[in-house]
Amino acid sequence: MHRIDEIISERHVQAIWYDGALRPADLRVAEGAPVRVVDPGRWNLEAGPDFRDAVLEIGPDRRRIRGDVEIHVRAADWTAHGHAGDPAYANVIAHVTWHPGPPPVADAGGLPPRCVRICIGDALRTKPDFSPDEIDLAAYPYARLPDTPRPCEAAFAHAPDAALALLRAAGERRLEGKARRLCALFVRDGDRAQTFYEEMMAAFGYKHNSAPFRALAQTLPWRDLPPTPGAASTALSCAADLGVAPRVPWRTANVRPSNSPARRIDEAARLFAGELPALLRRLNACDLAARPGQQAALDILRAARPLGARRAAAMLTNVLIPFARAEERLARVPEWIFPEDLNSTVRLMAFRLFGRDHNPALYAGNGLLVQGLIQIYRECCLAAHPDCSNCPLAPNGRPNAIENIGF
Repeated sequence: MHRIDEIISERHVQAIWYDGALRPADLRVAEGAPVRVVDPGRWNLEAGPDFRDAVLEIGPDRRRIRGDVEIHVRAADWTAHGHAGDPAYANVIAHVTWHPGPPPVADAGGLPPRCVRICIGDALRTKPDFSPDEIDLAAYPYARLPDTPRPCEAAFAHAPDAALALLRAAGERRLEGKARRLCALFVRDGDRAQTFYEEMMAAFGYKHNSAPFRALAQTLPWRDLPPTPGAASTALSCAADLGVAPRVPWRTANVRPSNSPARRIDEAARLFAGELPALLRRLNACDLAARPGQQAALDILRAARPLGARRAAAMLTNVLIPFARAEERLARVPEWIFPEDLNSTVRLMAFRLFGRDHNPALYAGNGLLVQGLIQIYRECCLAAHPDCSNCPLAPNGRPNAIENIGF
């Protein structure tokens, strides 16, 4: 066995695929057609395929395909890791491995229908200047970025005033959109307390279990909650097991113990047990336009410990402030909001917009700017990337995105 084969790991293969400086330029699919990596995809740090939204061009006619990429050391790992037949891997368009090997047998589930097989080991194993020992695995995915064009970085990395104005406007756009959706729910449902309860329950579920928690709030409305936290927790747990889980399954894989559904149900019960309108009155008395008022609201939410400060801040940003705007208790979205955690989408968008050497303090201390990064990613990056030249953020390299997009 070649020495490189003895030390290569799946993490090495991920870094090679992601980094254009490491990835071989003359890749081919197993059948021999050339492959051009337009974009290797977003490095996925959660459950599911290793890379999301990759873009490849296959063959001399440069047939373009877009989807997910799964990385393994050996071709047989696809079956060994249980991906065959897993719906989370149904959109995989490329199975990238270090060693060559036959495709998974169809009887065992096989690869998705349009998935191509790419082996990168053969192109690197005999390359004299390649060594896995020289790959700084800790630098991925944020300290290194794929070598694809970033006109937004050229426009904004050295124009901090324009960048901050863009983030504020985008953050306001995102939260105003949430407020408009709540207004529509007020008209449709006619019970603002129930709407608030459902939105907050969805926030308790985080992104992985947001849908089951919303379904739980609909299955057991706030009016039917027992008045004590212990009884409310038991009632919610029973409703979750009997009424929700069969329809909307819980996600437990790759979920921290502190974020487990059972833990979050107990926290929600502590907050909502009793008279919900009384909780709303206390929250409505907080002036969310100012820091002291936001802090008072956070204190109310965190009284039902062990809800963390960053999770409470996420609820403030995504529920309380849009709710106050929808009820016209806020004249406008505040210019400063307590910040929540920086998720992978925020980090990726910040590196694209400001470059790999930027200081996160530029945006991390203001929840409105964090919301702006999410809005820009969803409204611009998902539509324009990887053909970034078509992105409205920076036409002709000029930082005039606010006028171009309408933020």
